[in-house]
Amino acid sequence: MNVFLDIETIPQQPEEETKAEIAKTIEAPATMKKAETIADWHNGEGKYAGVKDAAIEDAYRNTSFDGAKGQVCSIAWKPEGGVLSSCTDAKGEKDLLQMFFEDLKAQCNGRPPFFIGQYVAGFDLKFLFHRCIINKVNPGFNIPFAGRHGKDFYCTQAAWAGYGGRMNQDNMCKALGIEGKPDDIDGSKVWDFYKAGNIKRIEEYNRDDVEKNIEIYNRINFIGK
Repeated sequence: MNVFLDIETIPQQPEEETKAEIAKTIEAPATMKKAETIADWHNGEGKYAGVKDAAIEDAYRNTSFDGAKGQVCSIAWKPEGGVLSSCTDAKGEKDLLQMFFEDLKAQCNGRPPFFIGQYVAGFDLKFLFHRCIINKVNPGFNIPFAGRHGKDFYCTQAAWAGYGGRMNQDNMCKALGIEGKPDDIDGSKVWDFYKAGNIKRIEEYNRDDVEKNIEIYNRINFIGK
């Protein structure tokens, strides 16, 4: 059964502990050769004031792309012919995953889901698979992130750009005349909204991404007008 899917993620928790671990191993840019320059970079001296802290922040935020480190904070999904649904990690990531799979099984009436999404295997499905293992949550069906587009899942990016091609959802929307992402939030800002306690806005953004992906899928497959 076709299921449109999108997830939102946050960096590894807890924040300060994770940043402290990153700070222990982070290195100055490889282009720096002089010992004194490298020392200035690590110590934040002169023109390098704040540069190392910024690098640590970037490295920390990038953990949101790694299912071994980051966490799922919101999931939105819509089975074909079913209801657009979503949930957040208000009670924790494990409960979020369990709620998602329970609802999905109910809406799919026991049929295995065929996931559709933007780069859905390369990110969403792989991330979910890793978080299920870490949280000891059995989804009850295969999560085929290592499968093939068109056979095991449907990736709208691959359908548009071909194998190995790139085309993000916002640019695809622009090309197809579909309303793009909102001005106030995108994937890079999810952590900022989460820290501010505005998980509701993240959920709304998550649901909107699914609705846009449905439009893209229909256009690519010449469904409807």
